[in-house]
Amino acid sequence: MLRILALSGLGALTFVLGSFGSGSMPLRPDTSRAALASLGQEYGDLQQWASAIVATTDTLQPEGAERARAMADHLARLMGPLEQDFERTTAAMSTSQLELVLPLWERMAFAHAGFAMLRDEVAALGGDPAMNPAELHDLATELSAVLDFAAEIQRLVMDELTAPVSTPIRVI
Repeated sequence: MLRILALSGLGALTFVLGSFGSGSMPLRPDTSRAALASLGQEYGDLQQWASAIVATTDTLQPEGAERARAMADHLARLMGPLEQDFERTTAAMSTSQLELVLPLWERMAFAHAGFAMLRDEVAALGGDPAMNPAELHDLATELSAVLDFAAEIQRLVMDELTAPVSTPIRVI
């Protein structure tokens, strides 16, 4: 009986030591495409909000400043998570993926710097009791342009990452 326990213990120890000695670490799953798709969806959602605000503030009179302030405050809150989503998307990409799309990713980073500036301006408008709805209209128009740019870059990055890799192998 002692011999059976010793052999089973030795077998378990050998298995554990063998699994540590393999040296292979499992690769992390590739979540970059899902993160990019999620970021693109967020651009689309914000684009709808920006378009709605542009349409609404286009006909809003200066007396509607309180309504415009509420819209600005809401838009600033909606823009808040965009920076974290961009950071998560960057973290989800491998070094080789980032190297592959570096010029595009640099443009995306500039777009996100623009988002941060616009978010700060929109938030300031949300707290300004003397704001004119035309100011929010102009900022929403600028946001729409930056969103269009970022969405186009996001599509180009997705295309680049999903494009088939050409190989020098020729079929004869």
